[in-house]
Amino acid sequence: MPALAQSAKLKVGYISPVTGLFATFAEADPFLLKQIRTALKDGIVNNGKRYEVDIIDVDDQTNPDRSTSATQQLINSDEVNIVLAQGALGIKNVSAQCEFAGVPSITTMDPWQGWLFPQGGTPETGFQYANHFFWGIEDIISTYVGMWSSLETNKKIGSCFTNDPPGQTFFSDTIGFPPALKDAGFEMVDVGLFEPGSNDFSRQIAAFRDSGCDIMTGLFDPPDWVVFWRQAMQAGFKPKVVTVAKALLFPAGVQSLGIEANGMSTEVWWTPSYPFRSSITGQSCAELASAYEAETGKRWTQPIGVVHALLEAGINALRTADDPTDPDSVADAIKNMTLDTVVGTLDWANSPIKSVAKMAIAGGQWHVDPNGNFDLDVVYNKEMPDVPVTAPFQMKIGA
Repeated sequence: MPALAQSAKLKVGYISPVTGLFATFAEADPFLLKQIRTALKDGIVNNGKRYEVDIIDVDDQTNPDRSTSATQQLINSDEVNIVLAQGALGIKNVSAQCEFAGVPSITTMDPWQGWLFPQGGTPETGFQYANHFFWGIEDIISTYVGMWSSLETNKKIGSCFTNDPPGQTFFSDTIGFPPALKDAGFEMVDVGLFEPGSNDFSRQIAAFRDSGCDIMTGLFDPPDWVVFWRQAMQAGFKPKVVTVAKALLFPAGVQSLGIEANGMSTEVWWTPSYPFRSSITGQSCAELASAYEAETGKRWTQPIGVVHALLEAGINALRTADDPTDPDSVADAIKNMTLDTVVGTLDWANSPIKSVAKMAIAGGQWHVDPNGNFDLDVVYNKEMPDVPVTAPFQMKIGA
């Protein structure tokens, strides 16, 4: 076709926390960007016309102000056609800048409530250009309660959440854990929020231990969780169930605790056992994880799937837009998108939450193998039945 000989360029801006507190979430970025760039070396075809695709990646340094300036640079100087971003601390800034400038964006890695409501959005209206995908607080609560309810405990829960936007959403007395756990028949021992980077959790630990909490939960950055758990062991706090968000996503963070991490549990965003394929490379989840491990020498990590899906969604918007150079056309393509990705189906078109595609999650538990390596088993899949359960949920070893 003669039109295929034509070539223009589309630019994709990608913002992530390569450095700073959330750097572990972007650990796989170099590998993923290399894979996607290789897969797109011949460009994409839209309506019979071939377009080169230039992905411009920027480190926001886990700094919201840097996220703002990076987005402005991508929009005003680089003149990108779409902005993609991951990392909870800065993505609302990215979305706000894109919405103001009329540039389509897709973000991820923040519960949808923590992204939508602080920007003044509602499930009925959403936004014109800003879009998001991730799970919601209701999903993680349902998964955690589903796991906990399968075991015999006293239903007393010690909880610690970070004093940052994600932690404040988790701790919300309207949409967060406190009202939901009460409704489910659990008693939460309230110690308030803690500042990220804290090095003394003695007050919280004493409250949980003295209240006889059988269950420990919370939202921790990996270094904070290591500090908390080591202090908990020293103080004699040994809950039967330990289910923590964020900190237990990463094999390296789990292994840093040694045998004490055996039996800890968390939400599952993605694993190599997920039965899905990439819409860009065609790889299965197992093939994607194997390629990462072979190239980097590191264990697979859960954000691999989410970041890959983010890039899939962004490229698909450019492929399917009536005119990929027109911001309104690209924004419409996102709002009408239903896409099968490595984390499952992302469906903006039929979502009851405007501008948001829900990402399903499962429940997982870490187990140590004979070689001392930790593997994450799926132990609960009610919200994601396509993902097989690989082991039963059990009390924490040594509790």
